[in-house]
Amino acid sequence: MKDVLIVGFGIAGLTLAKRLELKSKTFDIISDESQQSSKVAGGVLNPVALKRYNLAWNAEKLMPEAIQFYSQFNQNSTYFEAITVYKLFSSIEDQNNWIVASDQPRLEPFLNSKIQSLDAQVQTNFKSGEVLQSHLLHLKNLLQNEKLRYSESSQFFSNTFRYERLSFNRTNVEYLGVEYKSVVFCEGFGVAENPFFNWLPIYGNKGEYLIFKSERLNANSTILKSRNFIIPLGNDLYKYGATYSREGLNDKPSQEARMDLESKLSEMIDCDFEIVDQVAGVRPTVRDRKPIVGQHPEHKNLFILNGFGSRGVMAAPHLSKQLIDFIFENKEMDKEISLSRFLKFYA
Repeated sequence: MKDVLIVGFGIAGLTLAKRLELKSKTFDIISDESQQSSKVAGGVLNPVALKRYNLAWNAEKLMPEAIQFYSQFNQNSTYFEAITVYKLFSSIEDQNNWIVASDQPRLEPFLNSKIQSLDAQVQTNFKSGEVLQSHLLHLKNLLQNEKLRYSESSQFFSNTFRYERLSFNRTNVEYLGVEYKSVVFCEGFGVAENPFFNWLPIYGNKGEYLIFKSERLNANSTILKSRNFIIPLGNDLYKYGATYSREGLNDKPSQEARMDLESKLSEMIDCDFEIVDQVAGVRPTVRDRKPIVGQHPEHKNLFILNGFGSRGVMAAPHLSKQLIDFIFENKEMDKEISLSRFLKFYA
């Protein structure tokens, strides 16, 4: 009998598998990779919401834990790196708001109060502000590498999970002839098709990015933020986005998003660029904008790790630890993320 079956392999499945590995637990992963949100995500670890200069949810706790956790993946390749995020000011008022925010006790560790000038070819009459402690996770490459590693150890199965094939015994569950103590669903927006957890208020939010090339932008080692992020991919390639939409919830890029992003990118940078690709994914978001972690109210061997939204990179290491501690050590998890807050929806 194995300890855990993980269903889904985005940021939730990835961090959960690593946690289980570190605790020497036995596990398998099954995923058809139908959910693309983690693969197309920007991967920016940024503690501050730069529109209104608010600290992201639980950033003081989540940031140091995430930095320590992702650094473990850098043994053979650089999947995680410190990189500066520069917020491009849109007005003198915006610049002044930055200065005021950087003087607040909670924001001071994350915002450099000194106003910066940039060499990047951007269209602005104003300067910029530097976000401290920011990092970039090359999530697509990391997911591919970890999938290969788990496949080589016969722990990863590229199949669609069949809910009707899951059977329950007195103390465990069985799937395709293998017994597990627990099953953890890390399906992202795919949870909508899950008969055990589709009652939870998890909604789709489509995000799209442009991949573009520009030899003159001069931002290969920094992340730029105006309305959207420009994220360096290397060799003068960049990712720009993302959009937010409740319509057309699929992984197919839309012409409407392309036109919108291209227009905004043209307003942001002051050099030629060539669009080379467009990618899309559907983020799982929750009604109260908090993740959902916990145990099924009836089937005690079933668990969920979901609803990370746009800040999944920062939150995933902490949330996966909360679930692991709950399953194996019976530690109570934080009430604000617990599935129990939505039990009124379970019929």
